Amino acid sequence: MQGLDVVGMARTGSGKTAAFVIPLVERLKEHSARAGARAVILSPTRELALQTHKVVKELGRHSNLRTAVLVGGDSMEAQFAELAAFPDILVATPGRLMHHLQEVEGMSLRSCEYLVFDEADRLFEMGFAEQLRQILASVGPSRQTLLFSATMPKALAEFARAGLKEPELVRLDADTKISPDLALAFFTVRWEDKPAALLYLLREVVAADQPTIIFASTRHHVEFLAGLLAQDGLEAAYVHGNMDQAARKIHIAKFRAGRVRLLVVTDVAARGLDIPLLDNVVHYDFPPKPKLFVHRSGRAARAGRSGTSYSLL
Repeated sequence: MQGLDVVGMARTGSGKTAAFVIPLVERLKEHSARAGARAVILSPTRELALQTHKVVKELGRHSNLRTAVLVGGDSMEAQFAELAAFPDILVATPGRLMHHLQEVEGMSLRSCEYLVFDEADRLFEMGFAEQLRQILASVGPSRQTLLFSATMPKALAEFARAGLKEPELVRLDADTKISPDLALAFFTVRWEDKPAALLYLLREVVAADQPTIIFASTRHHVEFLAGLLAQDGLEAAYVHGNMDQAARKIHIAKFRAGRVRLLVVTDVAARGLDIPLLDNVVHYDFPPKPKLFVHRSGRAARAGRSGTSYSLL
């Protein structure tokens, strides 16, 4: 709110989206008819960008601020129309934003006052470093810049030092802590008994109305488990890295809308998915690193709710 640059150490689900959207709405206040976005929020994935855009629309619903979301997998023509309405706020993935900057004559970010790098470590992991530098260079020097990241690798720290002006460090990260509201349950089973153990867990232990996410190690495991659950009368949505955007969107929407209570995912596919009000996490394939276990399990028991993490070992 004071206009300072900020580096926030925060994981998915920590409430950081509201932490940067509320000041953004307060700062911009109302729609400006001049050309050029006044705020740009960069997300590593299409799904996270769409979720962030939804939060921006919700928190800005009492203003006349205009927004646009620029992500891969959607029609360029439809996005051209959104840009023609002179949005105040752009929520975008770096690749699609750079595409528009190159394709749309006269498009510029010089009027941007508020620039957010959300989940910046993942933006770097996914190979967007050079595009981020180009975007940073195209924004006016009087901007306020906010960078949020769960971790701070060396390359990202150097980027922050070069691109931000004496930033304030705010730590919201809890990647090494498990919520006291999260119960942990571990089941030791033989490898060949894991499918049966999962079915027993979902039939006899987990309540039928509780949203549950199931982590598997590969897309083949995801497809196998989705088929196994369907054969047993347990319909599940599923997402893995090889699915096209339309299929991903359909499956995620089914789970979010409550039409199915089970979602089977790989760790890669789950990146950028912030599923609210999740009751249970099931580690069908146990994660190889402790931090990954904490990150997976932390998707339950958020915002004061209780939850359970189940592990098949």
